[in-house]
Amino acid sequence: MGSDGPFGPVVNGTQIVFFEYRPNKTAAFSFIALFALATLGHFIYFALRAWFFLPFILGGIAETFGYYGRAWASDSPDELGPFIMQNLLILAAPPFLAATIYMTLGRIITSLGAQRRSWIKPSWITKIYVLIDIGCIVTQLGGSAILASGDPSAISKSKTILLAGLITQIVTLSFFVLNSWHLYSRCKRDMFLVAEKDLRFNWHNHFRAILVVAPVMIVRSIVRTVEFLQGNTGFVASREVFIYVFDAFLMFFIMLVFLIIHPGRLVRDARRI
Repeated sequence: MGSDGPFGPVVNGTQIVFFEYRPNKTAAFSFIALFALATLGHFIYFALRAWFFLPFILGGIAETFGYYGRAWASDSPDELGPFIMQNLLILAAPPFLAATIYMTLGRIITSLGAQRRSWIKPSWITKIYVLIDIGCIVTQLGGSAILASGDPSAISKSKTILLAGLITQIVTLSFFVLNSWHLYSRCKRDMFLVAEKDLRFNWHNHFRAILVVAPVMIVRSIVRTVEFLQGNTGFVASREVFIYVFDAFLMFFIMLVFLIIHPGRLVRDARRI
């Protein structure tokens, strides 16, 4: 087997392209280790009883095995199994991370007693955003599964489904960032809230964490949207560096931010008060 792409099976005399290049095994194993360690760290945080972080941990597990699929694909870039594994899990993992980001805002609002300062009630924030996110997860899983069928018409349909999920996620996250920023601004102006809470814990950092990780998630979704719009032979899809810089690294960065500033600590401290 040659070292140059494209790689993929030949169906009815036509090659179905899985990769334009041979996936880099070293890079894949590096992120397997990083995601595995970050996921283990978040699993340990269950001591805080932050059960709303379960989707986050599932996302970390999906990222870990997704990049294992890429390492496997380095040896077998023409086989369907590793292609499905890496494509499905790496696309489906970010919506799981996003679900916890959405739920985190509701926990912050409740912990600060800032329900009246939000555009949407905390309980509805969780319901609305998570329901939309479930739809995004379904489109990522469904689109990825159809993409591996090899049927040209099915591939075209799968890309439409994937793009719909990615664009929905971009719009949802953008509104979420605006809502978070509005809420943070109002809380900072509330002198009673500042005097009551700042003496005991720094709630500002938890808002700042959300206002960092949510835009990072938007950047990732925009790059993946451009990738699918350009197709397999496009500038983004044909260069492996994009998946590591604008997907793997950004998702690991989000997991790292929440390891350092874990919302479970805020919820615990608020309960003690």
